[in-house]
Amino acid sequence: MVDRHPPAAGSSIDIDFNSIKMPTIAMEFVPVGNLGNSNDAADSNGLAFGSVNYHYNISKYETTYGQYVEFLNAVAKSDPNGLFNPGMQDDKLLNGINRTGVDGSYIYSVAPSTGSPLTQNTEGSENKPVNYVNYLDAIRFANWMHNGSSNDPRSTESGAYLITTAALTGATRWNNIITYKATGDLSISVGDQAQASGLTGSGFETRSTIRSVTKKDGFTYFTVQNRNSNGIATGSGTVTVIPATHASDARYWIPTENEWYKAAYYNPNKNGIGSAGYYDWATKSDTTPGNTLINPSAPNLANTRTNTGFTKSPFSSIALGQLPDPLVGPNMLTEVGAFSGSASHYGTFDQDGNITEWNESIYDPTAVFGDYNGSVNGTRSKRGASFYNPDPGSTHRDDGLMPNDAGYAAGFRLASASILSPNSNPTPVTPVVPTVSSTLSSVGASCNCCVFDTDEDQIYSGVLTSRNEIWPTVSTAYGTIQLTLNRAKTEAIYLLNIIGLDFGKWFDGTPRTTDPGDDVSGMHFHVAPNYTVGDAHIGLINPNQDNDLNITYDSAKTMWTLTGKWTDSDQSIVSLTDSLDDIYAGELYTNIHTERVALGEIRAQFTRSGSTISNATISGSTHSHEDGSAHSHEDSSIADSYCHHVDPDEIYQSSSLYQGNGADFMIDLSSVSLISTNVLASRSASYNTDVFFYRIADAQGSVVDALTGTWIKPGESGYAAAVQASKVSNITLSRQDNVSASESFMLQSDNYMLGLVATVANTGNTFYSFTAANADGYNHFKYLSANKVGFEDIFGGGDRDHNDLIINLSFAA
Repeated sequence: MVDRHPPAAGSSIDIDFNSIKMPTIAMEFVPVGNLGNSNDAADSNGLAFGSVNYHYNISKYETTYGQYVEFLNAVAKSDPNGLFNPGMQDDKLLNGINRTGVDGSYIYSVAPSTGSPLTQNTEGSENKPVNYVNYLDAIRFANWMHNGSSNDPRSTESGAYLITTAALTGATRWNNIITYKATGDLSISVGDQAQASGLTGSGFETRSTIRSVTKKDGFTYFTVQNRNSNGIATGSGTVTVIPATHASDARYWIPTENEWYKAAYYNPNKNGIGSAGYYDWATKSDTTPGNTLINPSAPNLANTRTNTGFTKSPFSSIALGQLPDPLVGPNMLTEVGAFSGSASHYGTFDQDGNITEWNESIYDPTAVFGDYNGSVNGTRSKRGASFYNPDPGSTHRDDGLMPNDAGYAAGFRLASASILSPNSNPTPVTPVVPTVSSTLSSVGASCNCCVFDTDEDQIYSGVLTSRNEIWPTVSTAYGTIQLTLNRAKTEAIYLLNIIGLDFGKWFDGTPRTTDPGDDVSGMHFHVAPNYTVGDAHIGLINPNQDNDLNITYDSAKTMWTLTGKWTDSDQSIVSLTDSLDDIYAGELYTNIHTERVALGEIRAQFTRSGSTISNATISGSTHSHEDGSAHSHEDSSIADSYCHHVDPDEIYQSSSLYQGNGADFMIDLSSVSLISTNVLASRSASYNTDVFFYRIADAQGSVVDALTGTWIKPGESGYAAAVQASKVSNITLSRQDNVSASESFMLQSDNYMLGLVATVANTGNTFYSFTAANADGYNHFKYLSANKVGFEDIFGGGDRDHNDLIINLSFAA
């Protein structure tokens, strides 16, 4: 290809790049030959990859934290482009960089070795792969390498890729085409990828390939495709434009999808001398690799999740309560090339395992992850299994757990010309992309335990909270979800109410808070049992695959409401029809990703709570129907027809995250709606006590007001009345002194966490398991062991022995 991207007039970089010496940074490359190889067999989407008809080199290892620190110290003493992501320092599962100083004099260093093997980062991070890297970060690193690893910050903006940044002064959308107005005579072309942000107006936050370019009176007008409704954007914004592929004279670049795939899986003699083929794994194997570090030089090993757990956090450790936690650790990465006996045929390491890696290729318009806020060609491809995603890059074109570009566990390696001289890099081969059906094969498992009445609607609901994420995540955001499956099972209407996150840029382009960390970066419906992760079945935000998605904002309640209708006509990753068995099994869940928690900040499982005739719904909320009418959801009783495979150990595991840590006592039943419960109670007191459970919306004991839908915290006005309205069962514990007795009952949790409240019959005092709700400010419920609590029945604490009533709970599936 011809380099059609010279620097824009007035913004050229006055460096003679052709005279630049080779980079001083240490990076090892391996050659990839065997020209003219055919593609691998087509994947489930009908796409085939791997054919490359020219020589090239590819880096032997993923780009490391040590190399990225050298890059940051050279060009990011001031960091207007956000090359440093706070997750690189703060996320103890993936961290590797420490930043000190202030803007203009930042200093970056590699995170040192700290802690024990199960709590921190024992090896240090210099040779671990950098991640929390988005695609723009990666190509800026490639430019810097192309320009000889210069200390000039401008060396990141051109070379292998010309990056053009300009101000936007307005935009209009008509008949699915947005026309943006940018200041200046920009050197951009049809086919470049443009990302626009900052304008006020729904659906103008886009990233897509440019369809046309017109220049007039000092402005550049360019168009992109976008399927949102007609409208006009106001205010000002910014556009960043990058070319679709690297320049013809690039010394270093991000590998194309074919280049990356060939280096990972191809072997010209896989099936015998002269009989070529592709492996399933980049470890030169067709079988799932092991992940033990006991003998890292053994063949077919990778840092990925297996049936024994994670490489750095096996299930045996998790069973002991050593949960991977982004606030604590352990660091889940291995040093690049640590599994020294598991190279690909060409000698690369970790193309499967550790992190997923950016490819240069733009998703085609029919690709399921290609949408960005209604625009096609919005994302770049990523490939490779990661430490938490066990699917090899040969079977997945992207990380199905988190189909967005926030950069979580995403890094890169570089490709280079076989001879590092100008114009030595041939034009990359672009694969022919066939049309992809909007209905993909089902990945769900059938649930044979339930027989549902097909003549009625089915409603599934849950509570969004950070505690439902696979990694313990601290967040004050919360919400409720509901999905109604119609009688014909042809549409699923969803309703989500969320407080504490910011959907502004997807709503009208204007954030509602000053904190960029709470900005939603993606939202999807995934499939997996509780406390596990699985692939997305439909994207609601980044990508947006539901044509009916509607977002509204209640400024008085600071509450976002999202409604929509999922049908087989939507271009979902897996169709609604093929997702029905997963919905019946209670394995559909919502995950909401944010800028501060890329893997997901709050999550909720859709679990069945009954029919439309008798079912809990979200109170105080409304949504509009196609006929324009508004429907208000009111509370009603809960039907007891619910079926779910319940593992009592899940309840133990989740509740243990809260209990025994000095916090107030609660039981986490957010994974189930109805469960068989046994209580063993013993009394050592003169007073009788009535105890019951009540639904709470978070681990702090907040209760949802049935009339207004607002959340009332312990100690706030109206809490006692809201608790009474949230009662789920009564246990009247009239035990004789020093006598133990047990009883069993069905506990209706409706996917909430539960608190305890006790009323002492002789005194009339009521005490809650949340200290702030008690009039005497004393915690009357004391944690004794998992799901076991002691109660003190005297106002003010009495003798504070917490043995007046001992309650021991157990659960059966």
